[in-house]
Amino acid sequence: HLLSGDGTLRVWDVKAAACRLAVPAHKAEILSCDWCKYDQNLVATGSVDCSVCVWDLRNVTQPVSQLLGHSYAIRRVKFSPFSRTVLASCSYDFTVRFWDFGRRLPLLDTVEHHSEFVCGLDFNLHVPHQVVDCSWDETVKIYSPSCLAAAP
Repeated sequence: HLLSGDGTLRVWDVKAAACRLAVPAHKAEILSCDWCKYDQNLVATGSVDCSVCVWDLRNVTQPVSQLLGHSYAIRRVKFSPFSRTVLASCSYDFTVRFWDFGRRLPLLDTVEHHSEFVCGLDFNLHVPHQVVDCSWDETVKIYSPSCLAAAP
């Protein structure tokens, strides 16, 4: 997959050097995307437009879910390796947000523990509910948000 400045998510066949799918995912540049670990058809995108969108590549006419809450560009999105509908996003608004797009109210929690842009984020594959993030404030934080233990 490749992100583009024109707001599209493109799925490429690298052997054929051909774009197999172009999704008009956002109205601004996409800075991050991630595949769902449980469903090969689900991809999340994070954009300069402050939204996270979850896409089903079998039907890209509209997102499965649009997650709103960040106030600046989203730098990274990551699906949980332990739950199909849980993902996290970090942003230039200094926050990390945890989402469950399977719920009517998808925002699980907002973590504000940095004093600068949050630019990196990942889940620990070996320790359920453990997350790491990093920021331009020159810190790396490893933590286990309580909202993840409560999510399905």
